[in-house]
Amino acid sequence: MPFDPNQPRGPDGKWIKTGGVFTAAVLATVVAAASGGDVVTSAGAGLDTATTKSVSDADTANSKKAARNGDRAKAWRRLALKEVGKEIKKDLRCAVQSFGQVQQYFLRHPCQKLDQLLFVVQDRNGNTIAGSVTWVKMPSAESAAQLRRLEDTYGSGDVTPFGTAVLEAGGFRFTGKHYRSRLDGKLAVIAETDPIKGRPSDAFLKQVADVADVLPPP
Repeated sequence: MPFDPNQPRGPDGKWIKTGGVFTAAVLATVVAAASGGDVVTSAGAGLDTATTKSVSDADTANSKKAARNGDRAKAWRRLALKEVGKEIKKDLRCAVQSFGQVQQYFLRHPCQKLDQLLFVVQDRNGNTIAGSVTWVKMPSAESAAQLRRLEDTYGSGDVTPFGTAVLEAGGFRFTGKHYRSRLDGKLAVIAETDPIKGRPSDAFLKQVADVADVLPPP
């Protein structure tokens, strides 16, 4: 579900996107497991960290080339990033892992497979970005295209990142502001990014989502 400039903000001024919440504990577990270090999990923390600006089109193109080949480490290096955490879950249940019209669509048109990746990347200045990639395999290219159109329509619901279904309040939230989607035959792919720490620019966050969106399924 892409960003809508008219969507409401919460009391803290952050965009509200229903269903897209990560608890701080989930993100901290992902990062700590890989880096062994302390992690600042508030998107408002680390405001003294240098802003990450967008990279060149050539670097983005090279990053996407590596991503298409499944080489995440090389893809992130092309963006001057390092992956500090990841978690992959396979064979999730589409109707359970969704809400709104998207969920209703899955009830009428069950998916064949749903895999998700949660990753955390960081630059040399300590700016930290969370990303989510969802791969949904549908019975046909037509049903995949219908799903993508629904996902791309604001307010239609979403395939939620894993670990969020039972959450009720608090924690990290994907805003839908840095969103990409694509089709590959029967496969619909959805990628989102948002900052955990620091001040990466909107343009850079969208570049990271562009790269994440071309990653092959796990």
